[in-house]
Amino acid sequence: MMKKRKVIILSGSSGSGKTTISQYLLSKISNLKLSISCTTRTIRKNEKNGKDYYFISKKNFFYKIKKYQFIEWEEVYDNSFYGTLKNELYKIWREGKHVLFDVDVKGGLKLKRIFKKNSLSIFISVISKKILEERLINRESENMEKIKIRLKRAEKENIYSDLFDFIIENNDLKTTKNKILKIVYNFI
Repeated sequence: MMKKRKVIILSGSSGSGKTTISQYLLSKISNLKLSISCTTRTIRKNEKNGKDYYFISKKNFFYKIKKYQFIEWEEVYDNSFYGTLKNELYKIWREGKHVLFDVDVKGGLKLKRIFKKNSLSIFISVISKKILEERLINRESENMEKIKIRLKRAEKENIYSDLFDFIIENNDLKTTKNKILKIVYNFI
């Protein structure tokens, strides 16, 4: 049963539109379900624990690493860890659904290596650093120091875009959503 299940991996820099596009895909494809990741970062004002992420302590995160509970994990930013729980995948597959990942670039590449032909990986890019910066500022979730860190990381992440099955530039959100929806429908 699990071998027939497919995984969709959406990756890209912070502010590229991954979460918005993920929500769109989930609203359009009934047999697709989001794998909720764990993180040690602080919860943002519009987020809910267990819906957007599982917000856990570093101590709990490292316990889960020690117990091999993650299929992949990364220190995405200094002292901010993110990981994909194995039991989250199994739960989705038991429901008879395909898994949607909204993950950082390194996590996305790890998942692609693990699931190989059962995976579809999409890198969402942004046309310019300036637009990415505007999106991060408009999100109003972080100060300028953290935004600069995210922009610097985005430059490094873009280097890996060619390792994904598709690179989709998110200049116009409606067009981007429709392109990705078509790609995902064709895959599953």
